[in-house]
Amino acid sequence: MTGKAFTTVNRSVPLKDAYEKVTGTHPFPIGYAVPSMLYGKVLRSPHAHAHIRRIDDARARALPGVVAVLTCADVPDREWLGLWYNYRGRVMNDVVRFVGDDVAAVAAVDERTAEEALSLIEVDYEVLPHVLDAEHALAPGAPRIRADGNAREPVVVEWGDWEKGLAQADVVVEGRTRNRSQDQATMSRNAPIASWTPDGVTLWTGTVTPSELRDTVANFLDLPKSKVRVIALPTGPSLGKWWFNNIDMVAILLARKAKRPVKMLLSQEEVFTALKRRHEEATHGRLGVMRDGTMVSLHFEDVFENGAYGDKRQVSQTIPDLWPRIASARFEMRGAATNRVSSGCMRGVGDVTTNFGMEMLINRAAAAIGMDPVAFRRVNAVRAGDQVRTDRLRHSLRASNGPMPESIRVSSAALDECLRRGAEAIGWERHWKGWGVPTAVDGPRRRGVGVATAMHLCGIRYGGECSAMVRINADGSVNLVVSLGRQGTGNETTQCQIAAEELGIGLDRISLSCDDTAVTPWGQGSTASTSAHLTGTATRAAAADAKRRLLAIAASALDAEPGDLDVEDGVVVARRPSNRRIPVTDLLAGPSTGFWEVAKHPCVVGTATVNVPADRVAKHMGAHFVLLDVDTDLGQVEILRYVAVHDSGRLINPAVCENQVSGGYYQGVGFSLIEELAHDEHGRVLNPGFENYKIYGCPDLPDPEILFVEEDDPVGPFGAKGLGEAPICVPPGAIAMAIHNATGAWVTETPMTPERILAAMGAI
Repeated sequence: MTGKAFTTVNRSVPLKDAYEKVTGTHPFPIGYAVPSMLYGKVLRSPHAHAHIRRIDDARARALPGVVAVLTCADVPDREWLGLWYNYRGRVMNDVVRFVGDDVAAVAAVDERTAEEALSLIEVDYEVLPHVLDAEHALAPGAPRIRADGNAREPVVVEWGDWEKGLAQADVVVEGRTRNRSQDQATMSRNAPIASWTPDGVTLWTGTVTPSELRDTVANFLDLPKSKVRVIALPTGPSLGKWWFNNIDMVAILLARKAKRPVKMLLSQEEVFTALKRRHEEATHGRLGVMRDGTMVSLHFEDVFENGAYGDKRQVSQTIPDLWPRIASARFEMRGAATNRVSSGCMRGVGDVTTNFGMEMLINRAAAAIGMDPVAFRRVNAVRAGDQVRTDRLRHSLRASNGPMPESIRVSSAALDECLRRGAEAIGWERHWKGWGVPTAVDGPRRRGVGVATAMHLCGIRYGGECSAMVRINADGSVNLVVSLGRQGTGNETTQCQIAAEELGIGLDRISLSCDDTAVTPWGQGSTASTSAHLTGTATRAAAADAKRRLLAIAASALDAEPGDLDVEDGVVVARRPSNRRIPVTDLLAGPSTGFWEVAKHPCVVGTATVNVPADRVAKHMGAHFVLLDVDTDLGQVEILRYVAVHDSGRLINPAVCENQVSGGYYQGVGFSLIEELAHDEHGRVLNPGFENYKIYGCPDLPDPEILFVEEDDPVGPFGAKGLGEAPICVPPGAIAMAIHNATGAWVTETPMTPERILAAMGAI
């Protein structure tokens, strides 16, 4: 806390862009246009793995209205590397690696001509063997997908002697889980527009990482960063899909060849089949516990498939940090290339899937010793000051900010209180009857209760600096400039609230610029639950710098010391000696003397760059409780009640935070029960659209009961932490436990469809 009541922070306020959204003036990419632009389309591979012997594009180039055709012969003979290894490969190659891979692209005067031109391109393929899952891709003799092999180097996080710990444990349990692939199922379709002129490259695209996309383009094309400009258009829910994709690079290279701006048009099918999805993963673990519930040793393995161009070595950033009190542990993560559409970061990356595996081990251990699952978690869960175990992943991240701290600790943790309050809210003592014992039975319907926990990071602490600029104008208005993406999470409003609170100037006087890399300072964008915590820290620091400069001016005008001054609702107040007051407008502009008057101080500018790492790292976390019925004849699940309790520090905008938790609930329950991106034996996506890829909507599930434990985090702005991702990480574990308590069966594969539930019960 700051010692005084908040005026803007910790209040639910309307979103800054609400008017744009309800009036239809929000500039989404699909409706955006620039003068003289062409329309681009991509020819995609029908094969999972093939060598392109020959491409004949003569007929396409001869079609009236076609301006340019791009093939692998026209692209740089080098790979580009996507943010956090979400993509590594050439823009186009003479080898295609999944059904939907980029083969050629056309720029034409209209979309219909571009599509017709694609049908005129002749391609001679030599079909190659393919592999679709990680275990087979890692096996000896598997088809080689990448030149450097299918396997990524394993990443290990370990402490203590885990083998000795397992030998000394009272009980050791073992378990496996598998998670099928989930798609972001974003409603938006990006449509990047690229222009290449002697002044440089301009890219208008739906992205939540404008700074890092600018840097990636500049590095790939060997251009000065000043010659690359990214204008980040609103994406709608990105959920990891709209960071940047190969389609952005295709647009740029096609524009260079066409010598005109080119807008790439994606169909809904391409959004599902050609860009990025969540990893498919398999876990195997052994957990040793004592009779009192203390977890003493763990060996946990996670194997995930990267698809064709994903290149991750590890996916989980926080599971070891959720259970750092285990005396000894070894976490092993290994990625493998497959001939499927690339996989990469999606909301809660790694922690949705590995957390499910860990929760299932915990459930088995608590059941083996006959201990209440809430009590078991309260014994072992993370506490403030615990060691951050994943600081051992530092070597795989960009440690660009100087020496690393010797020891990194969790800055705050209220997970124990989340468990206590959630259990009270759902009536745990009333519903819990014991492991594998239904709460109630009504014919084939059996009722079960479940609980789970999860944690996620608050930004990549070693991923680079975040900067902000705050300008107080002579009329008392304020311009805040940061680098963010606009994906519907309200982060524009959140940043303005932070600036308004620090400055003492009304929220209605704050405006934000966040989307143009020619204007904004460098920032990590809106990924990895970064915005409120990391960018917000930079925003507050820049506002404090601007306020310091403002008060220095005021001190002279009021004959006071800067330390005796403050700003309240746009007015500088002198606490001593005379309690004098002067509006910011009078202080900067002075009294009006005429039309041609020049302000004494046209503006005051504050800047800040937040440098990490720190010796204390924030993590946001939560505990979820579910009450559900299982129809044991049909295997169908009905959610009856759902309670979500979260520790995200001090909430900047509580209404926005409730929406974040609610969205994570719907998407997490979808991951748990119905969402699966299905592939055939050739790697072709079978459900590439909302007709067959089903997601939950508001009428399909009961509203979640959302609670927050607001304990100030000492690291974040005004005590805030991140929030966006932990809510999706919890549901699978809670639902699986509730199904077990209803039916006695452990369902270890997601989604937990009726067929898989009945199979686990031995009914089919």
